Amino acid sequence: HGPDLPRVGDLRALAAESRRERLPVLLFFSTVGCPYCAQVRREHLGPMQAQGRAAGVLIREVEILGSHSLADLDGKPLRESALADRFNVKMVPHVELVDADLKPLGTPLIGIDAAGFYGDYLRNAIASARAKVSR
Repeated sequence: HGPDLPRVGDLRALAAESRRERLPVLLFFSTVGCPYCAQVRREHLGPMQAQGRAAGVLIREVEILGSHSLADLDGKPLRESALADRFNVKMVPHVELVDADLKPLGTPLIGIDAAGFYGDYLRNAIASARAKVSR
């Protein structure tokens, strides 16, 4: 399974934190039992989460089949599965970097590579997203 990541909850509070800290949000879409999701969580996102603010990104996990209810940006209830649908998540792991308004800041990282460059792709995507939100 890998380390636990914070689950997405109140999107209004997350948006406020993103604005206040001037950090992008990394939405990690996953499913229970997905070995590739566990690998991304264990090798990449868990260590980043352990760095806290130094990682330069706010990480939240979204279980795409989950019925966990969260608060949308307008305060209305929203299921994790509906949030996944909003980002057209068809395959996991799916990493989406967004701003405080949940607008994508680049191309999502979908799946995992066999060549071992995933960490580089992830770091580059985060750096690009950070540059966009710090303006």
